[in-house]
Amino acid sequence: MKVSVWMTAYNHDKYLAQCLDSVLDQKTDFDFEIILGEDCSTDRTREIAIDYKNRFPEKIKLFLPEQNLGMMEMDMATWKLCKGEYIALLNGDDYWTDENKLQTQSDFLDANTDAVMCFHQARVENETDGSSFETVYLEPGDTMPVESLLRGYNPVMTPTVMIRNILEPPDWYAEMPYGDMTLYFLLAEKGKIKYIDKLMSVYRIHSNGQWQGDSVKNNLLKDLKFYNVLNEKMNFKFDHLIKKIYGQRYFDLTIISINQKEIENAKNYYEELSGSDREFIAAHENEIADLHKIIYEEADVNKFQELLGRDVKWKVN
Repeated sequence: MKVSVWMTAYNHDKYLAQCLDSVLDQKTDFDFEIILGEDCSTDRTREIAIDYKNRFPEKIKLFLPEQNLGMMEMDMATWKLCKGEYIALLNGDDYWTDENKLQTQSDFLDANTDAVMCFHQARVENETDGSSFETVYLEPGDTMPVESLLRGYNPVMTPTVMIRNILEPPDWYAEMPYGDMTLYFLLAEKGKIKYIDKLMSVYRIHSNGQWQGDSVKNNLLKDLKFYNVLNEKMNFKFDHLIKKIYGQRYFDLTIISINQKEIENAKNYYEELSGSDREFIAAHENEIADLHKIIYEEADVNKFQELLGRDVKWKVN
């Protein structure tokens, strides 16, 4: 088997048919399989998955647990079912826009034997506000340095990724709050990550998404957990970069806690902030001093509305 299309779906009944059709419409000179894990959705997602399986029994393999596993356990279970030389990533709420996507990426990995992963441009469609944009690749050349994954945000949209099937999921994978970035770091230890300058996928943002459906505070805490585990598992190889992310996250958590009048939490986050990256602290010296005044000197919060009203910043410059 040349390619396994690795899919999971949960409450994706609005999107799954379009997603599967975009895979089944692929034109290739090789065989590919679809590994689809459906995680006990509360809508018609499982019904749609079974219908497609019945219509395309040779192409689609379903994994249907009897109870909800959660995202990471589902990843662990379905990852092991992928038998292809390459694995193409796709979630049930995204879709592909180019019928030659699998052929293009497979040919690329065939030709670039030093690459363990390739990805491409995507269009991001935000259903919550109706906006859309196309992703931009910021690195020189086509090889993305692993440091690009350590700027506080994910520069790679999941439906754009194809990888070599060379990894066994480590036991600690299931501990992580999300799997895509974890996978990218594991692969970066094995070879190069390369970019194809072609628009071939759509990534959806909607209120039921695993990330978008949660609070900003919870996402910040999930992010901290991710980088804490990653830092340890990578033997603190990128500790200097991860500490900058810690600084940004604790800075925002401190502000959120002040706004929610959770002063003890604000103190705890402020103390973590104070022990984070020195460069980050120096760059935000005045703002951090103002946070100290609010938390420890009981300064009037009305004097700091610009600071307390700032948007959360995911990207660390």
